[in-house]
Amino acid sequence: MTSAVETWIVVADGDGARVFEERRRLGPLVERADLAVRSQEDRHLISGRHGTVSGRQGHSQHATGMADPGSAAEARFLSGFAKGLDTAADEGMFEHLVIIAPPEALGALRASLKPSTRRRLEACDPHERHGEDAEALRMRLRTLRGVV
Repeated sequence: MTSAVETWIVVADGDGARVFEERRRLGPLVERADLAVRSQEDRHLISGRHGTVSGRQGHSQHATGMADPGSAAEARFLSGFAKGLDTAADEGMFEHLVIIAPPEALGALRASLKPSTRRRLEACDPHERHGEDAEALRMRLRTLRGVV
């Protein structure tokens, strides 16, 4: 299926994601506010620190080997977002995909995408860029593509 949109540029982190459209190669980026998502879990309220219990006799139990609940929440968010990208790819909403995210989030997103969506990946940028505007992202995209 042919899409009217050449490329989707996804700017994500473990807390949220923004989607920009590039309707023609090297053209302006248009943010799709309707596709922006934020995690519904407040990881600031989830403590990754686990206390210890000490007995009066000097014995203690340490909370070791416990998973970080904040990381688990990020993984759930990114996995769910990747499913949405898979659906959009299956529906032909974009031809190419660029993902800009910090290294851990980028790895989680890529690992969660279906192979058919992963084949649409044109470029990845392992940096935190969530706060950048469309023009700054367009310049970064040009650099990623080797166009100066």
